[in-house]
Amino acid sequence: MGEEMRHLTSQELRQVLQLHQRYLAEKQGGRRAVLAYYDLSSADLSGQDLSGADLTGARLQRTILSNARLKNANLFGADLRVANLNNADLSDADLRGSCLRGAQLNRARMPRADLRKALVMRFNEDGKERGDKVMENTRTDLCSIEAHDADLSGAKMSDTSCVRANLTDAVLRDVDFAGADLRNVDMTGAVLERANLAGANLNGATMKGAVLSEANLAGAELRDVDISGAVVDPKSLQAAKCLQLIGDDLREISPEDMREVLRLHALWLDTKGKNGRRAVLTACDLAGRDLRAANLALANLARAVLRGADLSRASLVMCDLSLADLREAHLDRADLRGAKLVRAHLAGASLIRANLSPLDNVGDGKFDYPANLEGAKLGGANLESARLTHAKLAGADLSRSKLDNADLTRADLNGANLADAQSEGAIFADKPPAAPAPAPAQTA
Repeated sequence: MGEEMRHLTSQELRQVLQLHQRYLAEKQGGRRAVLAYYDLSSADLSGQDLSGADLTGARLQRTILSNARLKNANLFGADLRVANLNNADLSDADLRGSCLRGAQLNRARMPRADLRKALVMRFNEDGKERGDKVMENTRTDLCSIEAHDADLSGAKMSDTSCVRANLTDAVLRDVDFAGADLRNVDMTGAVLERANLAGANLNGATMKGAVLSEANLAGAELRDVDISGAVVDPKSLQAAKCLQLIGDDLREISPEDMREVLRLHALWLDTKGKNGRRAVLTACDLAGRDLRAANLALANLARAVLRGADLSRASLVMCDLSLADLREAHLDRADLRGAKLVRAHLAGASLIRANLSPLDNVGDGKFDYPANLEGAKLGGANLESARLTHAKLAGADLSRSKLDNADLTRADLNGANLADAQSEGAIFADKPPAAPAPAPAQTA
C-alpha cells in the first residue's frame, strides 16, 4: 500500500499557495509548495502558478487546473484522472508514472514533459520497507485524454498508454513514442515531424492530414490506420512491422486526361451542370503540374497531391482542397474565394495577392461563404498582399509566414500560430480593406 493521503483545509491550501508565490518571486518568507501525497481531489486551482511545486503521488482527481502554470513541477506518480488541464503550462514537468485517464488537456503546453514509465516501490501496510517489497514499472496512463491543439513537442512518451486519446491538431514534433500503445488514437491534423514511433502500436489510429515527415516508423504496427491526406515518406512506411492503411492510394492522371477533365468541367460550369462533368480529382497525384489560370471553380480536389504545382491565377472559387498537399505550390493571384482548405498543407507555398475573401451573395438566400483554412499548415508560406477578409484561420499554423500588406479584416485567428510571422503593413483591424485585391483571370 502506498503513502497515506493527507488533507488540507481550504485555509491551509491558500497559505501554501501564497507562500509558493513568494517563493517564485524570491521574496523573504517564501516557501516552495510541497504537496507530495496530498489529496487535492476536486480542488479549484485554475490559474494558479505551481511552477516547480512538488506534487509527487498527489491525488488530483477532477481537480481544476485550467490555465495553471506547472512548469518543471514534479507530478511523478500523480493521480490526475478526469482533471481539467485545459490551457495549462506543463513545460518540462515530470509526469512519469502518472495517471491522466480521461483528463482534459486541450491547448495545454507540454514541451519536453517526461511521461515515461516510472519505477515505483510498493510498501507493506505499515508503510515500512521490507525485504518483500515490490518494484513495479508503471506506464503513464493517457487513455481517453482530450488534448486537441496541445503542444507536446519534444516530450518523452516512450511506452505510454494513449488508447483512444484525442490528439487532434496536436504539435508532436520530436516526440519519443517508442513502444507506446496508440491504438485508436485520433491524430487528425497532428504534426509528427521527426517523431519516434518505433515499435509503437497504432492499430485503428486516425491520422488524416497528419504530418509525418522524417518520422521513424520502424517496427510500428499500422493496421487499419487512416492516413488520408497525410504527409508521410513512403520509405518510412516500408519500415513498419505491419501495414494495412486506409486512404493511401493516389490516383494517377495523364496530362491528356487532365485536359479532358478541364474541358468537361468548363462545360459543366458554363451550362450550370446541364452538360459536361464536374472535376472530381480527390486523392489524385498532380504534383508539379502546370495548372496556371485553370478554371477549377467548384471542383473537388480534397486530399489531392499538388506539391510544387503551378496554380497561379487559377480560379479555385468554392473549390474543396481539404487535406490537399500544396506544399511549395504557386498560388499567386489565385482566386480562392469561399475555398475550403481545412487542414490543407501549404508550407512554403506562394499565395502573393491571392484572393481568399468570401464569395458573396450566393444563391437565392444571398449567402456569404468565407474561405475556410481552419487547421491549415501555412508555415513559411508567402501571403504578401493576400486578401484574407473574414477568412476562417482558427488553429492555422502561420508561423514564419509572410503577411506583409495582407488584409485580415475580421479574419478568425482564434488559436492560430503567428510565431515569427512577418506582418508589416498587414490589416488586422475591424475596418474596410485599404484596396481590393486584383481580380484574377477566370480562363481555363
